Amino acid sequence: MNLSKWYKTDVVGFHVGAANVVAVHSAEAVKEVLTNTDFDGRPDIYLAKMRDPREELTGIFFREGEVWKEQRWFVLRYLRDFGFGRRFSTLEMAINEINSDMIDLIRHGPKYEHEKVFVKPGGYRILLPYFLNPFSVNSLFHCIFNYRIPRSDEADLYKLVQMGIQFQRNSDDYGKLISIIPWIRHYFPNLSSYNTLMEANVFIYQFFAKMIDHQIETYEDGFERNFIDLYIKEMKKTELDGNNNSSFNREQFIMAIVDFTFPAFTAVGVQMSFLLQYFLLYPDVQKKIQTEIDDVVGNGRLPTLDDREQMHYTEATIREILRIETLVPSSVPHKALVDTELMGYKIPKDTVVIPSIYAYHYDKTIWGDAQIFRPERFLDEQGHLCLKKDVSLPFGAGKRLCAGETFARNMLFLMTTSLCQNFNVVLGPGDKLPNVADNICGLITTPKDCWIQLEERVQ
Repeated sequence: MNLSKWYKTDVVGFHVGAANVVAVHSAEAVKEVLTNTDFDGRPDIYLAKMRDPREELTGIFFREGEVWKEQRWFVLRYLRDFGFGRRFSTLEMAINEINSDMIDLIRHGPKYEHEKVFVKPGGYRILLPYFLNPFSVNSLFHCIFNYRIPRSDEADLYKLVQMGIQFQRNSDDYGKLISIIPWIRHYFPNLSSYNTLMEANVFIYQFFAKMIDHQIETYEDGFERNFIDLYIKEMKKTELDGNNNSSFNREQFIMAIVDFTFPAFTAVGVQMSFLLQYFLLYPDVQKKIQTEIDDVVGNGRLPTLDDREQMHYTEATIREILRIETLVPSSVPHKALVDTELMGYKIPKDTVVIPSIYAYHYDKTIWGDAQIFRPERFLDEQGHLCLKKDVSLPFGAGKRLCAGETFARNMLFLMTTSLCQNFNVVLGPGDKLPNVADNICGLITTPKDCWIQLEERVQ
């Protein structure tokens, strides 16, 4: 952005190592990159390959071409049958049960040893940005595996959350040394974050490999228990057909599930952590949400997605935190698949293109007082949510739109309302107001580790 101001242009070209890079900062240019299929490629970076034990490019997130299209279509098509990306009453019931466990853990404190990592004995004091992620990913597991991990067995789940945040904080797609000059890992494994990243990669891969291998070992043809079995069925079909070039194989499957669940055990909890911090800075916002909950839901049950249509201010607040705290400020880098043009500039094939969603979300020509946390910007004169006013792009756009957008928005709503219905976020003894400018930048932006105080809400 500083280069953009210096050269008085919203499109800046430069070199990062051997790569030709273009960064764009205007609303028009950002939208063009996100929605033009010419820019749907992904750069070949070591950070993506090192996640696989064979150092091969697998999964969905960093793929392009036919494999990306085939895998993404299959996962999205069949996960919908289990509630991913659409309303599904069974999944919503499971999420509310999981949120009930979250409330119980806050209220009564840790019951198991592993819970003491994120919750102080006695309850009401939780560690951000970790605490909320086990509940988020357990909800997604119900969607993918058709079961949830019980609280007594969540020790590895808590470790998964820690390793996920560790990976997010110590990596990005283009700025770290290991992405620019990957051979540096051989000489400076600590300085390049290689050791830290590999510790996280090994645990994450083994966690999901164990779950998927158990599904493969217990699979019965013709009796599909969950989405995982549908993928296994496709794998076995390609084996019978003798298609050695198929993208449906165990290694690809493991990383595809890692990619689809990664936001659930990192990003959702991080976004919620920012919101809880903003409640300390803007206590009136929390009070308005609680008033809306009292009017629409009461206190005899937990909020549901059916309540959402009547909770305009709550929904506006969630949309505002997604805007003002953009988790992926420069998006995941795109790549020009062909020689093309952008805002009148010629962009050669294989150029890395970085759309600054942060710049878009802070563009004064769109948002006016962009630096201010103001949920009302998404409401009309009657106080109703006005979707026409929400032109934010926290999940990207186009064919690279985050596949988990619906799930994430649902989780943010249910978590926000469940917490606000039962608790107040307050300053604990010795606590200071958070400095939201003092964040950690990596693959996503995260707040620094901090303990936050909750208190029982008197209604």
